[in-house]
Amino acid sequence: MTVLEELPKPAAEKSWQDQAKLLRVMAHPVRLAILEALCRRPHCVKHMNSLLPVSQPQLSQHMAALRKENLVACHACGPVRCYYVLRPTLAKEIMRLLGQEHPLEEQDCDSVVAEAREGWEHDMETKCERGGSSEAG
Repeated sequence: MTVLEELPKPAAEKSWQDQAKLLRVMAHPVRLAILEALCRRPHCVKHMNSLLPVSQPQLSQHMAALRKENLVACHACGPVRCYYVLRPTLAKEIMRLLGQEHPLEEQDCDSVVAEAREGWEHDMETKCERGGSSEAG
């Protein structure tokens, strides 16, 4: 069993590959700015374009990428297109997490090795109890 197989499944039965793809789409400064603005309230394209330092064609490309992954959607009323966040809990949580400080937590070598060894030994005991192989990894 691989590490990814042992991790808890992502919400909504999506694979880790699906989740990584979603994060890759969001992992652009302009797209994060778009999501941040849309988390506050829906915006029409013209207004979004005035908020962001990108050309209208670039904004359209970013919006298309976010739409393709069902992160945003839009309603058209004549020539006006207004966008909103389709997954508000996800977008707001990402914005909240990115807005926080995440200090580095250095650990000394001995404690890292000891904790890793303890986890490996526990995994091996569990595997042996289930009748699995006890080969070293």
